Amino acid sequence: MKLLTPKTRGTIVYGHNCRHSSHTIAKQLGCRKTTVNDILKRLCETHSLTPKKQTRHPPLLDSPAQQKLKSFIKENNENR
Repeated sequence: MKLLTPKTRGTIVYGHNCRHSSHTIAKQLGCRKTTVNDILKRLCETHSLTPKKQTRHPPLLDSPAQQKLKSFIKENNENR
């Protein structure tokens, strides 16, 4: 999903305030109806239009484990 600009999010709210349907707003902006509904839901719940912060998955290996893996791979490549 691409991130919407603040202007687009504001346009969604403006369209909603003008009593346009989610379908009509989505069609005019070229996005999905669920996107419009998600923006309006977020506004209702948080009173903010800023998107949620993207969460990153923690790395599978911490730094020491990555170093061990690198040295293991180097050793095995030399033994071939």
